[in-house]
Amino acid sequence: MDYNYPELYYRIYPKAIESANKYLEENQYGGDISEEDMETMIDEIYDKMVLECPEIDEDPIERRGRYRVTQRPFYGRRRLIRDIISIILISELIRRINPYGFYGAEY
Repeated sequence: MDYNYPELYYRIYPKAIESANKYLEENQYGGDISEEDMETMIDEIYDKMVLECPEIDEDPIERRGRYRVTQRPFYGRRRLIRDIISIILISELIRRINPYGFYGAEY
């Protein structure tokens, strides 16, 4: 079986690597990464994605706010892209901070 990742992954992943490199160079890892730092990195990657693919930020239904009165929440392009960025960035940071998994090098 030969599964390929979606094109969006290949656009986000290099930006996530660059952001993780920049964060880990500036801050010595000493525990948890703050929520503000994560949001800053996600915003930075999202802004780069919007420059590369402007249609991501131009969801007409999301801008009009039609779905605010419904019971079910509406997740537009912006929210979905930010969630994908978060998943990729978190996985990259975990891989770098703890490359041996949960058991450590001695396992």
